[in-house]
Amino acid sequence: MRFLRLVQNELMKIHSKRNSWFYYLFLVMGVIASAILMKYLISAAGEAINFVEFSHYMKMALAPFITIFAVVMGAQTITEEFKDGTIKQLLIRPASRTAVLLSKYVSIILIVLIAYAVLLFVSLLTGVVLFGTSSPGDVSFAILYKKILYDLPGMMFIMTLSFFLAVTFRGIGLAISVAIIANFIGGLLVTMLSKYAWAKYIIFANTDLTVYDPDPLISSGMQPPFAGMTLGFSLSVILAYIAVLLIVANLIFVKRDIR
Repeated sequence: MRFLRLVQNELMKIHSKRNSWFYYLFLVMGVIASAILMKYLISAAGEAINFVEFSHYMKMALAPFITIFAVVMGAQTITEEFKDGTIKQLLIRPASRTAVLLSKYVSIILIVLIAYAVLLFVSLLTGVVLFGTSSPGDVSFAILYKKILYDLPGMMFIMTLSFFLAVTFRGIGLAISVAIIANFIGGLLVTMLSKYAWAKYIIFANTDLTVYDPDPLISSGMQPPFAGMTLGFSLSVILAYIAVLLIVANLIFVKRDIR
């Protein structure tokens, strides 16, 4: 119960800041503006889509912004405590430092899930209003949900990396920039090292889980970067990286002298 109260406290602190609500508003306005533009373009072209296809387009267009939001929140939740000096007040509570750190991490996970829920709900509702439900389409609810689920593990790693860097260096700029740059150049790094068998253990060779789905509408015909790789293997690699980052971050946080 004490840990749940810590998580609840973190969620309240995050949502007490206007930038969090501005982000949700950005998602809502992005969906509505895109829907109006697509309605005009599709009508002009004489084509038709349904609300599920529209939601799929919005997921592809706006999911990267959720990743950026997760990275920023992962860094901000730690660095602002040190910057404002409130970390001292937090650590005088009876909860252990490990519990405090994990409560912050869990709260960011919940924020990411809330952001996805907002995106999905608003895009489906807007799609129903502007595009209807009867138009034929190849994208089903199952495809939409599976793509979201495939996105989450890779996003969790990038957010954890940002969180780890924030704990280690206490600098929000460094944590955010390194995490975002790593997210963008990771694929290039894997390509450069593809001739080495050990490169399949690099995290960025495992973050795209859509390649394991037999449905070409999800995988786009792509194959795993290395022969013999499976969905279970990639998930295990992602979880291992996340676990190591969290363990090291906790060791640093527990031993750090807070003044």
